[in-house]
Amino acid sequence: MRPIRRPIRAVLFDWGGTLMREVGGLDGPIAEWPPIEAIPGAKETLRALHDHYALAVATNARLSDESHVRKALARAELDRYFALVVTARDLGVAKPDPAFFRSALDRLGFAPGEAVMIGDSYEVDIVGAKAAGLRAIWFNPAGVRCPTVHPGHDAEIQAIDEIPAVLERRWLPDIAVALKILRTHEVPPNIVRHSLTVAAVAHHFAVRLREQKIAVEPVLVHRSGLLHDLDKLSSERPAEHGMKAGRVLRALGQPALAGIAERHVLGAVPVTWEEKLVHYADKIVEDDRVAGLTERLNSLAQRYPAEADRVSQALPFLLGLEKEILSKLPAPRGAIMAELRRLDLSLPSFVIAGDPACDSSRERRDGR
Repeated sequence: MRPIRRPIRAVLFDWGGTLMREVGGLDGPIAEWPPIEAIPGAKETLRALHDHYALAVATNARLSDESHVRKALARAELDRYFALVVTARDLGVAKPDPAFFRSALDRLGFAPGEAVMIGDSYEVDIVGAKAAGLRAIWFNPAGVRCPTVHPGHDAEIQAIDEIPAVLERRWLPDIAVALKILRTHEVPPNIVRHSLTVAAVAHHFAVRLREQKIAVEPVLVHRSGLLHDLDKLSSERPAEHGMKAGRVLRALGQPALAGIAERHVLGAVPVTWEEKLVHYADKIVEDDRVAGLTERLNSLAQRYPAEADRVSQALPFLLGLEKEILSKLPAPRGAIMAELRRLDLSLPSFVIAGDPACDSSRERRDGR
């Protein structure tokens, strides 16, 4: 598999709550609304993007057509930055219907893989864009929790002026691509299910830590959890586990994922929060369920008798790591573990719709 490189050429913006301040209780065309106010930093961000990307407004406005939206943009001195404006009224279809995004891109002249949607509504902007094959950046200024433990968005921002830097970074694989990587390397279904659970647990911890003002990237944590066991069965010796995954991920142009995969194994010392969360999540998930350190380590010692001493020697470090992570959270350990066991591990609907193998894997896990 070649390195993951999908150059973005088009950027679509939602209107209310993303590009412009949300104004409730107003009827009629947008151009006639008394207040028209851009999100702070919008003009500077659009100016920075304008020479490098085709920009578009993609709004669910049902009472406004392109001319109404352009008049409103002109009032905010933003109209000149946009190559296209599409509304639900113009297209006859609304977000999150994938047809909305595909119609917008047809008019703009780009393929879904060349475009990114930026919006504040997870169900409308993010889920719809991903179902249509676009990249998606979740604009989440309030820092609310992601509605799913398997985040479908490709990046998350809390201020609009973060967009240029995000677009310049190397994209992480999305969930569908990560699962394809696992299949390409013949990772068996039971390890895929384990990896999905590790990803969900690690992501949940990342979100909870971020709520405590700790700097951590939940999407990076999740994708690392998905791919941490990429080499589980292909490594010739347990001691090699993690290193081969690191080489594969570096070859795919994913050094951040590679480093986390290399440091999730017993004996490795994770340094960043992303590394710590994947390392710890892997040590409390047995098969595809949250078991806890004791049960997980006992299982590893039984499964790999030659590594029993190494497993035993790792326990003090892992207890310290657990204490470090849980000490940052307001709830006691028992409540946190109970919370983890209640997580809905379902994959996003757009991933399942695009990959029937995901649905059958989920059914086997649920015992259906």
